Amino acid sequence: MNRQSIACLLFSLVATAPVFAQAPGRIMTVTRSVKVFSELEAKLDGAIAARDETVLANLLAANFEMRSGVNPGQPTPRAEWLAAPPAKSQISQMAVHDYGDVAVVSFLDTAQHAFVVDIWKKSGEGYALSVRYASNASAAPQTRPENPAK
Repeated sequence: MNRQSIACLLFSLVATAPVFAQAPGRIMTVTRSVKVFSELEAKLDGAIAARDETVLANLLAANFEMRSGVNPGQPTPRAEWLAAPPAKSQISQMAVHDYGDVAVVSFLDTAQHAFVVDIWKKSGEGYALSVRYASNASAAPQTRPENPAK
């Protein structure tokens, strides 16, 4: 199974999973990976808004595509995605899974009302965004189900 197949499988699993609300009073600790990818996502947002082709050339893979939960069989290619860029993201609940040359970054984008899974691939000294998966997350967050065994 290749990496793209694994990423598609991952997206299908997380896109159908419930979104859990953060427990009241719980303080989230930012890991080094979350800090790094939060900065990359902010840099990408800024480059898109400024239409900075130099920065975008480093942050977006040449074969970048965006896939949506509404129409997963028809990806949006890089040029088309940049032609109608999304509004600035408001990221929360980020998680990063580092697999060496690939990092799977998921987060809630409250500005777009979307659950996003980004696949970042090592490129030189940094990372380039290869694929973005997005699914509508406008439904009310669900709470974690109680454990009946307790």
